[in-house]
Amino acid sequence: MYVRAALILLLSALSLTAQGRLRPDRPRREAADRPGAFRRERIAARLHEIRSRKLQDTLGLSEDKAHAVADRWSQFDEDSFSRRHQMVQLRQQMNTTLMGPGTEEDKNKRVQPVLDQLAGFRLQQEAARKHFEEDIRGSLTPAQQGRFILLVDEFQRSLQEAIQERRKDR
Repeated sequence: MYVRAALILLLSALSLTAQGRLRPDRPRREAADRPGAFRRERIAARLHEIRSRKLQDTLGLSEDKAHAVADRWSQFDEDSFSRRHQMVQLRQQMNTTLMGPGTEEDKNKRVQPVLDQLAGFRLQQEAARKHFEEDIRGSLTPAQQGRFILLVDEFQRSLQEAIQERRKDR
């Protein structure tokens, strides 16, 4: 519940965070090249802070180790962002095709390549998540590994709920 409330506050009061990078010792990328990048960087910085604290509290990690795990988590987020965006676009394209004019046979022909692409991205996303978890789990005790897996799942669920609530408030 704490994570969900923190994420809702984060998304609502994002303007309070002026930090433009994940950690002071990590170089900042040029935000001007990407639309919405500065906002995403502020969100990423705040998520990093929340995750670091949660990792310390839940797993009992030292501050340095929690930051290292949060850094890897942020890298996973960054690597996954483009894939998730492409998957959303493919779902929209598929929906447009399925809801649009044309025979069922025509729709089948147009949807099949989209389905194949979507399936490929889903497999890539699943493999990236597995790799991320394996990277982190290798440096944790079995009890910490279990807590970490539960924490990642809880964090993802809370983040999705916070995003949905934020969209409702708009």
